[in-house]
Amino acid sequence: MSDEKKGCAVMNQALTWLKVSDDWTIGSYQNKLPRMCYAAVALVLVLIIL
Repeated sequence: MSDEKKGCAVMNQALTWLKVSDDWTIGSYQNKLPRMCYAAVALVLVLIIL
């Protein structure tokens, strides 16, 4: 498998993982957001802190 195809496969797996919505509840709030939202918020916070 070429390096380019490996890179595409890894990127597809990462995007699939980020699109998953975890099933958790805190009090009356039930999570409906995908992991990508939390990753984007974390990235913005890191950029603000730096």
